[in-house]
Amino acid sequence: MSTDLPVCQRCCICVPLRYGLLTWAYIKLVSVTILSLFIMVALYNIVNVYRVSIYLHNIIFISVVLNVFFIEIGLTIVFIVGGHMKNVKLMRVFYIYNIVLLVIASILMLVAVLVLIFPVNLLMYHTWQYITMCANFFFSIVTEIYFILLMRSEILKLESRYGFSFVNNAAEGECTMRECTQIEGDCKTIEDEPKEAESVSE
Repeated sequence: MSTDLPVCQRCCICVPLRYGLLTWAYIKLVSVTILSLFIMVALYNIVNVYRVSIYLHNIIFISVVLNVFFIEIGLTIVFIVGGHMKNVKLMRVFYIYNIVLLVIASILMLVAVLVLIFPVNLLMYHTWQYITMCANFFFSIVTEIYFILLMRSEILKLESRYGFSFVNNAAEGECTMRECTQIEGDCKTIEDEPKEAESVSE
């Protein structure tokens, strides 16, 4: 038994789908860029002010996070360009990236919940702070799932806008062309039979 994923027509119920996704992408781009600048300042202070040997693990961790943010910024720009140009290939790159990111975030969320259920002494933490972190993590995953569904809906919408199939039935001697329209959401069928073609040519 298979179920189809829902196809969203609008973003946040009232905003047009493509404009809502572009707005979300711009907000994400600005926030990730600002956060990357703060991380770069922190990394600069650690390298130049403190002893590198003591904070080596922090430098490695911050460098990895910074590289992830750079990838995020680059792919977000790709999505914005694809959204403005209505380029499905560019939008699909960001769509696949977000799916991979969602899988990784879900695994990390599962690990965080297991640590909460089965406490370990690897880290010292307060229970309420850890619960808050898990709640924020869960909210981020739900939001990511929602926008992935929106991106999928927009990609399907753009693919069906100009998509058509041409079927040539040689045995019956007729051609059938199906063209899907974006506004009506239905398909029109045009059949050209040999007799009709002859009458038109005459």
